[in-house]
Amino acid sequence: MPTVSLFTLFAPVILVLIGGLACLGGEPFLHRHQAKHAWLPWIAALFLVAAGVLQAFTPFGQVHGILALDNARMWLCEAVIGSTLVALAGLQQTLDRDDYAGGEPYALTLFSAAGALLMVMAADTLALFVGLEIASLSVYALVGLRRNRSESNEGLFKYFVMGAVFSAVFLYGAALTYGATGSTHLGVEPLAERSSLLLLGQTLMIVGLLFKVGVVPFHFWSPDAYTGAPAAVTGFMGAVIKIGGFAALGAIWLNLAAVLSHHHPGGVLALDAAVLVTADAAEKLQPATLIFLVLAVVSIVIGNFSALRQTCARRLIAYSSVAHAGYMLLALPLTLGAAHVTSTLHLGSLWFYLVGYGLATAGAMTAIAALASKEDQGDQLHGLAGQGRAQPFNGLMLTVFIASFAGVPPTVGFLGKFLIFGDLVSKGYIAVAIVVMLMAVVGAAYYFKLLVTVWSAANKPAAPTGTQALASWTLALAAVAVVILIAWPNALTRPGSAGVTPASVTSAGVTSATAAK
Repeated sequence: MPTVSLFTLFAPVILVLIGGLACLGGEPFLHRHQAKHAWLPWIAALFLVAAGVLQAFTPFGQVHGILALDNARMWLCEAVIGSTLVALAGLQQTLDRDDYAGGEPYALTLFSAAGALLMVMAADTLALFVGLEIASLSVYALVGLRRNRSESNEGLFKYFVMGAVFSAVFLYGAALTYGATGSTHLGVEPLAERSSLLLLGQTLMIVGLLFKVGVVPFHFWSPDAYTGAPAAVTGFMGAVIKIGGFAALGAIWLNLAAVLSHHHPGGVLALDAAVLVTADAAEKLQPATLIFLVLAVVSIVIGNFSALRQTCARRLIAYSSVAHAGYMLLALPLTLGAAHVTSTLHLGSLWFYLVGYGLATAGAMTAIAALASKEDQGDQLHGLAGQGRAQPFNGLMLTVFIASFAGVPPTVGFLGKFLIFGDLVSKGYIAVAIVVMLMAVVGAAYYFKLLVTVWSAANKPAAPTGTQALASWTLALAAVAVVILIAWPNALTRPGSAGVTPASVTSAGVTSATAAK
């Protein structure tokens, strides 16, 4: 990757941070809460749109091996910005409807988004940890916005305590990795006789990230945190934190495979790289491959069957997110039998799935926030009954996003699942592919139940929604994106110009193609 200036690469994140500071600084000057919820979200949205446009024109490259931008990272950053914009609009609806007195949630949302952008761009363990903590600390506060609600306090307590523990686990893994390599950068060869220490350190870092993305058995916080938070915050954390967490997880896994194969090109490895994994490296990574498979299948089974029993929309989406984390984890295992042959590792299907899932999650929870009553007390299924007929636009938007969750064509969720299943078959995991395809049918059952409930019971009065203009625009754009992104699968599912193409894999190792846009 070519070297670019820090300001050039970091400019979109700076814009998001300035937007958060503008909301925080302007909040005391707006004395009435109606004015706060009328002005601050639009200020935040303006900075997010500017950051998204600037992100699209930011040149690919890296800064001192700490931060990097390539094709996959660019798409993931845009997904973070887009999901934040949709969730911010839902938060405006919720806070305005609930007569919330303060405007600090808008600033916290942008700060958390900036942390997630750092996670996506991080090519260094310290930069990754800083981004992880910035994103997490802001979300902790957002989960506990409703301080007078016991479920909010319970969700915040569980999320904060467990988050602190697994942040320490991640940091300890980073310390061990530094001891093994003498560097905080990802993708550095271990020092003599320290390969085992590197594997231990990387394992602890992966465990810390598996908690953040809500994979079984590290998922126990998610149902309570998702239920305790306002619905729009649930959509934000379900989208943005998952994008940042899986981006970091994929970066660690790709770099580890390249290092153990002695095929790392040096410097920063692009997320859309195709890494040549040798038989020796595959043998060392075989236990991790099996663990990923087991955790993924268990997450899909537990998430789907637990969601079937739920009567609360936020709790249903929480268990659904556990299942989707399992689907995404299925992109990581190496090829079956790779311990005996050389194989190629490429995570394009994961990045495609992640972009679509992020937009759909933020959009679905923003729509649910509009359909539910004050303080989201109407997000029980009986409270949502008939709200699709009472609010046709929000009902239609929710239908599009839920269809993407269920994998119904022509949504991006359908192609995302198809690519994951195709990867499993090509890697030799045919039995696993059959099991998770059956589980996808189970998932469709509770999504169908939710939609039937929303569109039943005619002549029911509409729930109050609060300010709607920003939410209407962002929901419409997100729904269009969820449908039309299916037309560009190659943007993420094959090695890009900033990655390592199959043609650039040689017997001497893996070389990076020149980053060009």
